[in-house]
Amino acid sequence: MKHVTHRLHPAQIRRQWIFSTLYLAGGAYLLYRGSLFPMNVRTAAVMAFGVLLIIGGLLQVRGAFSSVSFDEREIWWTGALGSRKRFAWADITNVEVGKNRSRPDSGDVVRVTHWEHGDFKLPAVIGMPGAWRDPDFETKAADVIAAWRAATATSEPAV
Repeated sequence: MKHVTHRLHPAQIRRQWIFSTLYLAGGAYLLYRGSLFPMNVRTAAVMAFGVLLIIGGLLQVRGAFSSVSFDEREIWWTGALGSRKRFAWADITNVEVGKNRSRPDSGDVVRVTHWEHGDFKLPAVIGMPGAWRDPDFETKAADVIAAWRAATATSEPAV
């Protein structure tokens, strides 16, 4: 198996850029408006919310560059917070497709379960509902699951 990398679908990347622009503009506006008034509790709260919006906007930008890569030995990904995870397939106990939240209208995600570190949602293999849905989600999810099955089938001891 060769090295495979999955990224967000172009519509999902556009969504990330749209929301990042809105968050950054809203945060900048609140910081600007807050700077026009004398500092009190209300002004401080507005400015703190502006800072949170700016942080959210930067996370949306970072999320646009998330990716999931794998080969026959391991899987690794870069998430929205800039976190990087790398696990050998032998350390993964399960790979499955599930809902992002318990609501039936939430998007689909691929979850990997590490034997020691628990569950992780893969950042770039996301089946969002509606117009933002990646039409290749099922193929991407099947690629990850097939790679895990192939890697764990060969690593089991022969009986």
